[in-house]
Amino acid sequence: MKKLVFLTMLLYSMLLSTFALQRSGASISSIDSLRNVFNTVKNDSVRARAALLLTNKLMFERKDTAAATGYLGAAQKLCTTKPYLKALYTYYSASHIFMTAGETDECLQLYKQAAEMLGKFETKEAYEFWVKAWWNYAMIIDHKDDRKGMVRIQIDKIIPAAIKQKDYNQAAKSYQSIGSALKEIGDAEKGIYYFKKGLELYEKYPLSKERHAISLLNLAREYVESRELNLAKSYLLKSEQILDTLKESVAHLNYGETASMYYCAKNDFTKALEVVEKALKIAERLNMPYEIGMMHYQKFNIYYSLEKYELALRELKIVIRDMPYDMTSNMQQFTKDLSDTYAKLKDYPNAYDWLAKHVAIKDSLAKEIYKSEIAGLEAKFRATEKNKKIMELEFETKQAALQQKNQQLYNYILGMLSLVLLFLLGLAIYLYRQHKRKARGDLELLKQQQELQVTRALLEGEELERHRVARDLHDGLGGHLTAMRLQISSEENLPLLDGLKVQLDQLIADVRLIAHNMMPENLSRSGLIVALEDLCTSLQHGAVIIELQSNGLSKDLAGNIQVNIYRIIQELINNAIRHGEANRIIVQCLQNEQFFLISVDDNGKGFDVEEVMNGKRGMGLKNVQMRVEYLNGQMNILSQPGQGTSVNIEINV
Repeated sequence: MKKLVFLTMLLYSMLLSTFALQRSGASISSIDSLRNVFNTVKNDSVRARAALLLTNKLMFERKDTAAATGYLGAAQKLCTTKPYLKALYTYYSASHIFMTAGETDECLQLYKQAAEMLGKFETKEAYEFWVKAWWNYAMIIDHKDDRKGMVRIQIDKIIPAAIKQKDYNQAAKSYQSIGSALKEIGDAEKGIYYFKKGLELYEKYPLSKERHAISLLNLAREYVESRELNLAKSYLLKSEQILDTLKESVAHLNYGETASMYYCAKNDFTKALEVVEKALKIAERLNMPYEIGMMHYQKFNIYYSLEKYELALRELKIVIRDMPYDMTSNMQQFTKDLSDTYAKLKDYPNAYDWLAKHVAIKDSLAKEIYKSEIAGLEAKFRATEKNKKIMELEFETKQAALQQKNQQLYNYILGMLSLVLLFLLGLAIYLYRQHKRKARGDLELLKQQQELQVTRALLEGEELERHRVARDLHDGLGGHLTAMRLQISSEENLPLLDGLKVQLDQLIADVRLIAHNMMPENLSRSGLIVALEDLCTSLQHGAVIIELQSNGLSKDLAGNIQVNIYRIIQELINNAIRHGEANRIIVQCLQNEQFFLISVDDNGKGFDVEEVMNGKRGMGLKNVQMRVEYLNGQMNILSQPGQGTSVNIEINV
């Protein structure tokens, strides 16, 4: 049953990877939203990420294998020209194969390939996927009984990278897996050493409480098996304090099994049954077949110790019947247990049959190991023979080459002289053309820089003027109006003054609104997302509905970029309301490592894009175009009379 623990750890790791892209700027809360992004957003990088997330969500949440496979194929087409996205696609392909076909050789190789591809990138997201790829690879080879290989990957690759990135959760998790592997091969002392190294990190840093509890339980189990029950009890009590603060999880199941083993060692079988029954109910609620099997197997051990062999036999049959995978090494143990149980029940024919099956499985495993060793020796022998033949061929080749070398040397010298002359002539022509091309490029670059400086000066001047006018309106005219309002309020409550008070209140509100529109204070105070939310709220009136959708917006954007993005969206919304007469507007803002994407869609009356952009009308759109070019971005407008308008902008950040 211990191998079931490693499969569970692998599956748990893969479930977590479904949400890994949420920190990378591609997080969408639902499948429908992801589909909307995939179908409407023009940027291929964002669509590729949406397709990858859809693959996992459809597989894990809806078990829709066909749809998941379709989106994975779509992602493959979108990722071909982007090395980083291609690496992500490789990772998700491996996860998809794991969920549909299991631990195949193709799945194993794809995880390794994904890890090698992701290792070329230095972003935090790339590191997280790199760790997951190597972790899943290590867990699979461990399940294939290559524990040495698993430990080597943890020590040589994952732990050094995790410590460098200060990812102490992963480092602690890796120490725990090394401890479990060493325990499996019988080196309990080293296993305890690595368990304690992981526990040190959990106690030093505010890491995963669930993993912290599991690390305590790993040590408790070691001390139960070595019959150091006082130490085991202390670790059990510490784990209980943590588990009381958590929802039902794998850690609670681990506790149920470990505590049951402890009480069995204390001969308190009633308490052992109580804790394992509680853990079994949790496993059933969580629908975790591996852990359900472990709990039934623990009940078998308890009933066997109590000499209740009929009950023990029932539990063992449940374990064998409901095993998620046909694991030969586990079946070897189960067949032995069945034989022993039938013997205790004096059912000797069944005891003999199961003992025969146990011996057959044991012999089969021994033959596989023997065949593997023979194959390894044979491969080494063939490699030696092959190297010998290669050396002989290399010697013969060198002899023939030496005989030809003197003859070729004379021809070579003459040829080289001719080539040098041709090269010098070609080089002179090439340098002349390069100089001419460079001069044209420098002239064009200078022209672009001058245009950029003019645009920058215009935009900065416009923002400074907006600041000044907004400040004058707010502090000057607004202050005077407020003073007048206070003075009128202090006068007697005459009917004539009531109307004047209302007009002054409206005038003060209008002045403040104008000042806010010219330079919203919350943009510098609270950031872009809050300013955009306030903008959309302030422009909604009557039947006009404005919906803002944002994802992955960074608070570290430069101030001038935030201001220009705000102005762009403000102008597009105003155009949709004033000129397009729209009553529904959707504003989308998405950001990843390289791009900031803006999409403004409305159901207004639309317009002829070419006529507006090339004519005297459309000054607002031309201002938007100027700001986009200033930000080194691109704008695409889709509109026709009577069919609404869609503006998509991509800005390099």
